[in-house]
Amino acid sequence: MITLLNGSPNKKSKTMTITKKLISNYKNVIHHFDAYQMNVFSCDDCQYCKSVAGCKFKDDMVNFYDCLKQSDTLIISSPIYFGTLSDQTLQIINRLQVYYNQKYHQNNTLTTLKNIILVVSQGSDKNYMHEGVKHTLEILGHLLEAKTHFIAGMDTDHPINFNKQLINQITDVKSACFD
Repeated sequence: MITLLNGSPNKKSKTMTITKKLISNYKNVIHHFDAYQMNVFSCDDCQYCKSVAGCKFKDDMVNFYDCLKQSDTLIISSPIYFGTLSDQTLQIINRLQVYYNQKYHQNNTLTTLKNIILVVSQGSDKNYMHEGVKHTLEILGHLLEAKTHFIAGMDTDHPINFNKQLINQITDVKSACFD
């Protein structure tokens, strides 16, 4: 099962266009979350989750956490703005602090995934624009003990060019995660 987090505010999201190509022909259940439609409070570093399993906030993250427990793959699909993920995507990722505290302060078993796939699109054609988000992906992979995979659509201020490089990225991730 896949948990898919769409972090794009755009109805005709180029990032989701790439993601849809990735998950085409996938036969299992996909739980789709739209970050801009979710009611999620920002982490305020209250330390609640340091001693208690879970978060003090009872918002749409409760369902997101439940789906992650059942999933073997998390796909995060987000545009890159100024070298980082969309603000709503980051708000949700920040709420994964509960897993950090479960793992390192409570010594509890936490949600683990086989794969985390980060699909991004960026208007720029410069590789350095996505270096920060790749580091975020590494941190999540380490925390959730998952293999990490990265797909980047570049120069997407223009129509998406499913060039050989992008098609190869999608094919490689499909092969590694869904075959």
